[in-house]
Amino acid sequence: MTKKSPFFTKKRGLLFLTSLLVSLALAEGVLRIMPPLGPEMVLVATTGEFEGSLFTNDPALRVVPARNAKTKNVSLNRLGIRGPSITAKTSGEKRVLALGDSFTMGLQVKDGHTFSDILTEQLGPEVMVMNAGVAGYGTEQATGWMSQLAEASEADAAILVMYTGNDLRDNAEWAKAPGMPEVAPPVTVPPPPRSKLVKTIAQYSRIVSYTLMSIDLNNRTNDFRIEEFREEILPFADPMELPPLIPPTRTALQRFDAACTQLKLICGVALVPPAYAVHTERVRRTWEAFGLDPDLENLAGPSKSIRRAIPKNLPVIDLTSALQEREDEGPYLVFDPHFSRAGHQIAADALAPFVTTLLTDTP
Repeated sequence: MTKKSPFFTKKRGLLFLTSLLVSLALAEGVLRIMPPLGPEMVLVATTGEFEGSLFTNDPALRVVPARNAKTKNVSLNRLGIRGPSITAKTSGEKRVLALGDSFTMGLQVKDGHTFSDILTEQLGPEVMVMNAGVAGYGTEQATGWMSQLAEASEADAAILVMYTGNDLRDNAEWAKAPGMPEVAPPVTVPPPPRSKLVKTIAQYSRIVSYTLMSIDLNNRTNDFRIEEFREEILPFADPMELPPLIPPTRTALQRFDAACTQLKLICGVALVPPAYAVHTERVRRTWEAFGLDPDLENLAGPSKSIRRAIPKNLPVIDLTSALQEREDEGPYLVFDPHFSRAGHQIAADALAPFVTTLLTDTP
């Protein structure tokens, strides 16, 4: 039997390694040009980093932005509003508080790139749109935060930005247990966190990202963080899930309206849909990933129900059509359910005339 030389064996090994690397590179390229499937958003729960230094506890609102806090990409001023320090109001200047949750706060983009920052640039030197968004807030919390900020910020108007993906659920949960709980809730322990190395690699490799996504979805019943995404989808997927969520949101919106009147603010409401309501081709894969029937989707249901719950005197804008018209620009991140930089730009472009009209009603 002829014995193969070490050179021949080494050559075969190099050929195998080269073939493997080429195959991986091709797979990576295909995954990068392939449009998102839909359920990629779950990866933010298991590979994302929580910026805890930006927040502090509050007895009434549970959490508020920390004053003068700063990270690499995010700065909060002395009021806890995202952005630079706010100086004394000038003659003729109009100020608008942009309220809402993580879609408003925009931690996924750098300072200067949120829709609030872009609106301030678009509307000229006599208008300041202040980013008072707080990640995780529902309508009641946003109203309370507005009440704390209105006088100190010298606001003339406020826009409540409602994310139809989870604000209904958040409002229902807040109605059951508002404020800081007197007794700490039981701790639900998620699966062990992924290493920093794996998280870093996932940021640059689609192969790794999609592998982790598949693992997360297969393990979703054992991870409450993944199941929360399913709960967000249910009002869009099950006609029986939506009606019980509307009364708490109606009550919260009535309180928002009353607070605007008390604070003498001109207020409006903007609705932001989830990515699958804009990129409707993602619905089937997303629904199937969470064990839901895609034939039962009702993508317009939540926004229609919210609009009916908004007090008649509050003007409303739904950003869905603006986002759909420019969906080719990629308004949502792939492995995160929030706006990309392009999404903030699209939102600002749609909101600019809405804010302008709102400010014409201020004295």
